[in-house]
Amino acid sequence: MLEQITPPEQIDFAQNKRLLNRYRFVEYQLLRILAGWLPATTRMERKLAIGRLLWEDAQHVQQLYQRLHEIQTPAFRDPDDPALLRLMAEAIHAPNERDLLAGLLRVIKPALAQAYAWHIQQTFANPDAPTLYAFKHILLDEPEHVALADELLDDYPTGVWETYISGLLAAAGGITGLTGRGEPPEPPVCRTPFVAAREAARDERFSLVEHSVGHRAQPPTDPAAERLAEFESYSQEMLAAETVALVLYLSPGMPWEFVYNCARHCYDETRHCRLGIEWMARHGLDYTRVPQNTRIYAWRSQYDPATQYCLLTMGNEQHVFPYRRQRLEQYRAANDRLSAQFLSYDMADERQHVAYGKKWLPQLMAQHGITVPPSQFVEETIALWEAEYRSGALPLPALRT
Repeated sequence: MLEQITPPEQIDFAQNKRLLNRYRFVEYQLLRILAGWLPATTRMERKLAIGRLLWEDAQHVQQLYQRLHEIQTPAFRDPDDPALLRLMAEAIHAPNERDLLAGLLRVIKPALAQAYAWHIQQTFANPDAPTLYAFKHILLDEPEHVALADELLDDYPTGVWETYISGLLAAAGGITGLTGRGEPPEPPVCRTPFVAAREAARDERFSLVEHSVGHRAQPPTDPAAERLAEFESYSQEMLAAETVALVLYLSPGMPWEFVYNCARHCYDETRHCRLGIEWMARHGLDYTRVPQNTRIYAWRSQYDPATQYCLLTMGNEQHVFPYRRQRLEQYRAANDRLSAQFLSYDMADERQHVAYGKKWLPQLMAQHGITVPPSQFVEETIALWEAEYRSGALPLPALRT
């Protein structure tokens, strides 16, 4: 008779499901927190990093979701641990963006990376090979995310909020739930209940376009000035990213695939913003000297999320292609390879964004209680976009008569 063997691996099948579900939950909540905070974050470098972070966190959720789908039904479920639920519910209520990022990048993400590395060593390697594959790819990102703390926080000292998040993590038994648990700390006085921003924040380096002048500006008359104006406009595409982030945050009941697509859409718009910044830098120009028309975000944000998403995808993005094609031909004719390449990649992204709008608007409408037929809704929203955006009026609630 063969001897019964006790395997050294600590993580069995049931525990594997529980742990993967905890990781998936934390990653999902991280991306929602980042989306919620994007418009309220002031520093442009942090906004750009948030776009990347929430997209890469979405990639982690997708990999964990696919593995969970193979081993449990339903694949998405909240962990059976009130302490972990409380940690992720509290993490969004930071008093400011630096405290927020300190809690996420200096507390939660290092703990996630440690949990993934530990899990790789403790699961059954061959039977659980798909999980190991996911972790190895996730661990390409997480150390870079942790390293971003030094870049984004400028030696920001450990404060009361970061200590609070550390205490909540310890009270949850860490990311795995397997370490010793203490009593959860009381919320600090600095805790600030989070409310999604309806004004897009910018730091002190920027000037803002006067809110009363609206969107329309006199178009430039010479090719060089038109090219500069186009890439200055690209440097403001954070406004589109902020709208997508707000839509994502305000639509928690939408399916995971919608969140995944929105995370990509938001990341694309931050990359388009960076595209304008990079183009200007290569031409010796400072993007912070471009006045920011934050009124565009404020105008869209007054509407429900379905209308916001329709204004962006079926208004701005669907209608931009004739102009972009014309500009692309002009850049190619002028042998302006940099501008032509930047536009080509932008147009590829925008085609996907229009497809997202067409795919998700009916379900987004239902989620927000809009009962008219989708075709009628889109037609009416485009008419609204024509009247309020293309006209340059951009009326805000306080200014309507």
